[in-house]
Amino acid sequence: MSTEYPDVLGDLTNARRRFEVNGVHYLAELDPPVVAPGEATSARVLLQSCWDVPVQVSVSLHLPANPPHAFSVIQPRTDVPLEAAEVGEVRVPIATSAGLVPGRYPISLVLGASYESRGLYVRGQKGENRLGETLLTFETGMALSRTLGLGFVSQAVPEQVLPLEVEGPAHSGPAPDLTPTYLSHWTVQDLPIDGKARHQVNDRLLYIMPQITRQALYLAFLEESQERLRDAHLPLQIGEALFLAKILTFTVEYFFKRPERQEAILVPAFALAYRYNLQADDPVFLIARADYGRIARLATSLSFGLLRKRIGRDIWTIEEQVAVADLVADRVERGGVLPAEFLYLPLLLGGLMVAGDVQMPGEQAAQSLALFDQARQKRTEELAENPELVQLLKVLMKQAAQAA
Repeated sequence: MSTEYPDVLGDLTNARRRFEVNGVHYLAELDPPVVAPGEATSARVLLQSCWDVPVQVSVSLHLPANPPHAFSVIQPRTDVPLEAAEVGEVRVPIATSAGLVPGRYPISLVLGASYESRGLYVRGQKGENRLGETLLTFETGMALSRTLGLGFVSQAVPEQVLPLEVEGPAHSGPAPDLTPTYLSHWTVQDLPIDGKARHQVNDRLLYIMPQITRQALYLAFLEESQERLRDAHLPLQIGEALFLAKILTFTVEYFFKRPERQEAILVPAFALAYRYNLQADDPVFLIARADYGRIARLATSLSFGLLRKRIGRDIWTIEEQVAVADLVADRVERGGVLPAEFLYLPLLLGGLMVAGDVQMPGEQAAQSLALFDQARQKRTEELAENPELVQLLKVLMKQAAQAA
């Protein structure tokens, strides 16, 4: 191997165990995995080339023969040209007939990979986990794999059988578009930006870290949170803003406690500066404002982990937790309506759990909790449909008051 390129696939999905064909990592699934008769699904294949030369990937689908003509695709084989070291995903739609009997049907996917001239490996067939054990309940979508490495092993398997569940009443509607699509997630053009950010962080770390004080982070998150949630049609009460700033600040400090994890916060933030020509001399601005959406996603995962540790179980499945993180990150980045329920569970619950760990000079813990309780009471109607959340709020507020 000449140069080790980042493992981007691990940030797109849980890819600690993945498959490989001729130097191309892949993971495949049906999206959605459950459809009604007459509805369409898609074979979604995530691809990561390990070569420094272009690669031609073929995705072939073998549909169930029984019953005849119950499944259809626009073509049985889809060819995907990958640039050197490119990471992306291909979607191949699959239609089902309205008369299909409900049941489980196996769809076979065969992957091939070829190249005109053999190059050098720029990614290995296994990776080291430099993140280590954390309280995070999920690790995708937060640049942890490409900055630190989450660890993985790959297995040479060219064929996967993807089960499709067909259930419910028949669906009638317009014929679906069966055109395959491709989305690129990373190319070698991204490498110089990532490399420059990492180089800047490593060279200036002794200068950067003293600027990132708890108070500076907290105040920046406090201001930015109010702006972001206002755009998400969820104006924050002061008590909500205080405890949201607490969990966001705690999240950054959680990674900063161990030097080997600092890059997970700093490198993506500085990469944003170089990608969008932002000022790179204020690391607090880059973390708390430019990279607010990613930090909110990290805080969501960490809050679920803190809650799991506190009550001994997960309230929601990992898939549901990721969906909440996706929703929150999307709303604070692009706007749109964010229901209060998805701010309280888990982020404001997380803020309650770390309240004693993130205290500002002169802050009165009892006063902050009183402000939070006032805000919660104003949300009574909005939160009433989630009684488990309401009960958790009462328990955690009582515990926070006892610790104050």
